[in-house]
Amino acid sequence: MLKGFADWFVEKLLGLDLHSRLGDSVNFFIYDTLKIILLLSFMIFTISYVRSYFPPEKVKGMLSKFGGIWAHVAAAILGVLSPF
Repeated sequence: MLKGFADWFVEKLLGLDLHSRLGDSVNFFIYDTLKIILLLSFMIFTISYVRSYFPPEKVKGMLSKFGGIWAHVAAAILGVLSPF
């Protein structure tokens, strides 16, 4: 779907040959830009949704159960999920 859109955009809208260096470069740039934006949007939505279930007070309560090196390990793991 994204590849087809990038091909259409470069060939029909910009009028570039897909087999030329310029056409291939522009096609690669458009395709990868769309792919990265889609991936980042999905990741941001997913992480925000998961973080809504882990408020800072709940994370502090979880970390208070650990001590020593295990507290650091648990904090590193929970640091991915919570902005504390």
